[in-house]
Amino acid sequence: MNDQPGPSGQPTSQDPWRPPEPQGPPPGGALPPGAAEQTARRALWLGVGSLVITLFFWPGGLALGVAALVVATKARRLAAGRTAPPPGVTGGLVTGTISVVLGVLMLGLAVYLWPEVSALENCKSDANTQTDRAACEAKWLPEIAHKLHVRTSDLDPLKGML
Repeated sequence: MNDQPGPSGQPTSQDPWRPPEPQGPPPGGALPPGAAEQTARRALWLGVGSLVITLFFWPGGLALGVAALVVATKARRLAAGRTAPPPGVTGGLVTGTISVVLGVLMLGLAVYLWPEVSALENCKSDANTQTDRAACEAKWLPEIAHKLHVRTSDLDPLKGML
């Protein structure tokens, strides 16, 4: 204990080895982030990640997009009494929504083309030579092009992927 008189003349009971307790806001005026800010930041990261992953692996991106929407909604509820939402909530909502829309469109396209793509894959797996595989593509790519209402030549860049 420190029995030295303080600025008011009264002895202080503060330990001399302990730093004084901070008074007021920290320097710079920035307060540490609360639960709403952390959740909003998490929603933004999930949204951006889902958008990037949707471009390469749409089922994973769709799942992360839904997670971004859920986390962003939670952050908005945590910040319900504030005048403005925490930074990151709007970005998480926008990127999560775009990712979900793209994922649902890709899911719909996969379901729509399932019979033709499945038949093409079965034909290619039964083929023994490259000539047989080319014959499978010659048979099924026009079917896929017809269903998509595009020219068969528009699907040439996809030949190796399908």
